[in-house]
Amino acid sequence: MLTARQGLQALPALPALLRFPVLLALLTLCLALPAASPAQASSRNPVVLVHGYNADPGVWGALRADLRAAGYTDAELFSFGYDTHQSVNEVLAGRLGAYVDQVRRETGAAKVDVVAHSFGSLVSRWYVKFGGGAAAVDHWVSLAGPNRGTSTAWACALWDQWVPP
Repeated sequence: MLTARQGLQALPALPALLRFPVLLALLTLCLALPAASPAQASSRNPVVLVHGYNADPGVWGALRADLRAAGYTDAELFSFGYDTHQSVNEVLAGRLGAYVDQVRRETGAAKVDVVAHSFGSLVSRWYVKFGGGAAAVDHWVSLAGPNRGTSTAWACALWDQWVPP
């Protein structure tokens, strides 16, 4: 587990105003996902990581490393990838639900824990709240999710329009 100082050092690219919410979210994650000893590993829920807008599963490298340092194995960590330009929560939540079902089948787990960032928080929250995910998700952690809306999402659409891939 990172100390507050290590957490700040691990996030040097973030503006000062964003560091506190990220550290708070990481603390929430650490409290929600118990660090188990190797003997307990089989009773722990697998973790499904859901990235944000214009990202991909590779963005979770640092958090995956921290979770491995806390005792999780790669066999317990899963990253859901999706096309963020298909920004219809119902569609993406359905795909997340199918992925969660696949993770549960592969691991034999009854439930998973979901950690989502930004737009991924909207997709995963929709899945938990409206898509049947409440029965499959034990803990849901939202990192900087715009759960009360945002007045800046239009900038993402402009970015997509003007910046070539």
